[in-house]
Amino acid sequence: MKNMTFRKSVTALAVTATLGFPALVAAQENGADDVERIQVTGSRIKRTDTETASPITVFDAEAIENSGFTSMEKFIHNIPSMNGGYNGSNTNNGSVGYASANLRGLGSSRTLLLINGRRFASGDLNSIPMAYIERVEVLRDGASTIYGSDAIAGVINFITKKDFEGAEFSAQYDLTGEGDGETTKVSAVIGATSDKGNVTLALEYQNRNTIWQGDRDFSRVPLSESGGELVSGGSSTIPYGSWSAADPDSQYNSGNAGTSFVVDPQTGEVRPYDGQQDAYNFAPASYMVTPQDVFSINASANYELTRDLNAFMEGGFTNRQSDQLMAAEGTFWGPTVAADHPDNPIGEDTYIYRRLEETGGRSFTQDFSDYRMVFGLEGYLDNGWSWDVSYNYARYVDTRVEYGRANPERFGHILDPALCNNEGVNEGCPGLWNPFEAGTLSQELMDYVLVPNSPVDRATTKQLMANLTGDTGSFSLPAGPISWAVGFEKRWEEYQNQPDGGAILGQIYSVAAEPTEGSYDVQEAYLEINAPLLAGLPGVERLDLSAAVRRSDYDFLSAQTTTKFGLEYVPADGMLLRATFAEGFRAPGIGNLYSPQVESNISYTDPCINYGSGSQSQTVKDNCASEGLPGDFSLDNNQSSTLVGGNPDLEPETSESFTVGMVYQPEFIENFSIAVDYYDIEIEDGLGAPSTSAIIAQCYNSPDFSSASCGLILGPEAVGRPGYSGSDYRDSQGYMAGILAGTANISTFTTSGFDYDINWSTDLGDGMFNMRVDGTFLDEYTYLAQEGGDVLELAGMYGADTNFGGRVAAFPEVRTNFTFGYQVGNWDLNWITRYQGSVEDINYSEDDLSSEVGSYFYHDAQVNYFVTENTTFTLGARNLFDKKPPYVTNNNDMNTLNSSYDTAGQYLYARFGVKF
Repeated sequence: MKNMTFRKSVTALAVTATLGFPALVAAQENGADDVERIQVTGSRIKRTDTETASPITVFDAEAIENSGFTSMEKFIHNIPSMNGGYNGSNTNNGSVGYASANLRGLGSSRTLLLINGRRFASGDLNSIPMAYIERVEVLRDGASTIYGSDAIAGVINFITKKDFEGAEFSAQYDLTGEGDGETTKVSAVIGATSDKGNVTLALEYQNRNTIWQGDRDFSRVPLSESGGELVSGGSSTIPYGSWSAADPDSQYNSGNAGTSFVVDPQTGEVRPYDGQQDAYNFAPASYMVTPQDVFSINASANYELTRDLNAFMEGGFTNRQSDQLMAAEGTFWGPTVAADHPDNPIGEDTYIYRRLEETGGRSFTQDFSDYRMVFGLEGYLDNGWSWDVSYNYARYVDTRVEYGRANPERFGHILDPALCNNEGVNEGCPGLWNPFEAGTLSQELMDYVLVPNSPVDRATTKQLMANLTGDTGSFSLPAGPISWAVGFEKRWEEYQNQPDGGAILGQIYSVAAEPTEGSYDVQEAYLEINAPLLAGLPGVERLDLSAAVRRSDYDFLSAQTTTKFGLEYVPADGMLLRATFAEGFRAPGIGNLYSPQVESNISYTDPCINYGSGSQSQTVKDNCASEGLPGDFSLDNNQSSTLVGGNPDLEPETSESFTVGMVYQPEFIENFSIAVDYYDIEIEDGLGAPSTSAIIAQCYNSPDFSSASCGLILGPEAVGRPGYSGSDYRDSQGYMAGILAGTANISTFTTSGFDYDINWSTDLGDGMFNMRVDGTFLDEYTYLAQEGGDVLELAGMYGADTNFGGRVAAFPEVRTNFTFGYQVGNWDLNWITRYQGSVEDINYSEDDLSSEVGSYFYHDAQVNYFVTENTTFTLGARNLFDKKPPYVTNNNDMNTLNSSYDTAGQYLYARFGVKF
């Protein structure tokens, strides 16, 4: 039977930890005076209490288990202070297997992830094993002065089990209500403790199976809108080829601007392309939830060398094998079919856009390995000061293989009788290909024209840290001694991207062709103090001032100095008022600087759609007409070929953040506390990629294409596509092409709002009831993509998230999790309601059928039964009522906002755990 006294103490600790009295990051006894001093996330000072000026939310291992999630990705994404887009299991196009965090909606690069207060190289949430985590601490204000670059939005610190004793085994199996998406997770943690130290070992394995887009009604067919109705849509690159005449003066272009043609598969006649009849449904060949296998092994050890000297080590290894599958490659570059090709239906050179359905799809695979090693010493001096020195080595190797990629040169061969025919011209070519008919790409032809792409990414982080913390002892203020911490850090960063050899030779379509690599190092020093100004006075139980300063000297930047100030005021027992002001900066990351330039097909809003009868400005209409586009111009999808990548000339971005709040624990309500914190963050010179839609809109809204943004539209030649006659910006099908959207210091962000937390636990009947509320109200989120553009106000809206490649995502004003638990006898019952407020399309058009999404509730339930004191059996359901994602007109994939809403549906799970 579970010990209820123990459960009450755990709950009380969680209440205290969540509401501004954080749990311990490290706890050691002072060898000089035996006074326990602890260190909290967001501070290097070891102190005798846990109160801080910074707002922190803590989730212990029990809260993580009660969520029912099998991965840290899902748990972190469902914390209310996360907002906007992210990479993870719901992202098939563009995630390359990574799972990222997005605190305040400011992007994963501004959310610093730590393991036991130290960096790890990849920042991939898949590398954090749930079984090894003792708790997660989310610091919700700027922390550049304490941790250096990247902590502008805040910090997520994963605290691992260090003094574990015994053995713990767990197994969980998940299955959706549709009978697919099976997920299996098994884990084991073993630890041994002596009077000199502890050794802990943790192993975890997770297997996540595929869910296909074609397996759900809402995503089975890509939807379009026509005449105020939903109709089946898809891609105009189809298995029997859509094509246009290469000669602008051809009869097939005269009076047919923007029109593609097909050879009707039933009649064999040439006719105009009809999206309702011909569009290719790419959903059945695409993943909705991507599969992966993740194995991790982690260990930690500490050993007491002397009474005041301790040695410690940490080590970790994670291997992730993940996959994404998208619809088959197409001849998106529009190769020419020679006029004398025997299957050419018009006897003229044509541009062919043919879906290579015979290949089965474009498969993207990753074999990703993440390494981490830490060793160090820590101890106490005779005067009670504590110190630590550590070396942290972290590295990842991301080995990828992509199948189904096209070699444009060889496609040119098999489409031109002068280069490839049955008489042996261009020896090795298997013969001509008929692209105007489905099913004609034989295995022999595929072996000739397809090539795998196998790039490799590597990055290394090395970190040397030394810290000293103590207080001024007998030299003190009237309210007590001044606590302080000083430290030094040296960090080395390295990155290398090695493209496939075929890509270097230009033989793989739409793949970066140049190796990139780079490195930098930084030396940093900091000073932090906490001064007790007043104490024990009427109306002033305690008043503390904290301050910190950090100097960062990068070998490729000017030295940077950041400061932070905090104030803690306790007017009476049970009430804490707090405030912080912090400067922050983020140096360009190694990927920002040196990642290769790649082509990405990004969704955009085309200003010329139906411009003849639309509400566009006269300037837009004039520009569209000048390109020769018809007034009823339309496109079958809304993706542009955009060039994204790193930039070695980047400068750091800077920020200011301000928080003010209160924590109240009334004496008249036992085990109850409430916290409310206001935050305000401003970022200047932000690193980001300009919005594709914004670039296009600014260009077309300028008279005669006079805007500077027009210079960022390089046109179809930049991506190897034939152009549209009369336009410098469109490919032969009418899509915008060659948008230059590389990383630059172009963005500004401002966001503000309120965080609120409520905790309460009380005896109820024969058991114990507990309640927890975690929530965020987003009051403002403004984003300026680039100078001269419009300021976008995304709070309560959905639109392109610049921090995730322009992926359309929701920024609801309110996100709140309500958690209710009741423990009685051998039973532990938990209910979680996850609330997300309504949002509207920031690019609202009166013609759109769905430009608003109402409030969303997801409900999770869990029942634990303690078979014995050490054996637990659990049944649960996530998204219990199988809430479906919304349809929105301006969607990114799956007809919905796949980064913001649950696409898999109801998950049922069972878990078995045993402890020894």
